[in-house]
Amino acid sequence: MSSNDILATEYSEQFDRERKARVEVSYYKYGPARKNFAEGRVDALKTAELCLEAFKRDHNTEHLVDAANYLMFRFKYPMPGEYFKPTDSSGSAGTVGTPVNME
Repeated sequence: MSSNDILATEYSEQFDRERKARVEVSYYKYGPARKNFAEGRVDALKTAELCLEAFKRDHNTEHLVDAANYLMFRFKYPMPGEYFKPTDSSGSAGTVGTPVNME
């Protein structure tokens, strides 16, 4: 199976479009992400958690888009001591439920 075949069913381009549109709006509403997140003015992780809680209450998937953006900002502007390191299955946080390939 090709990468394009996999991405056709396993990835959402609409999700990315929605995220990017909100990043543009947020730039004018809240100011540059670099200043808000890199300077610690806004806690991206806690704000993402607020978005997830809002989704659990009202089931509006826009909150998932917002949460993803806050997580992206945390990735882009990590706090001191945070880093990216690829892991294998032994370093995974795991899943809730049983993935089909693990049945």
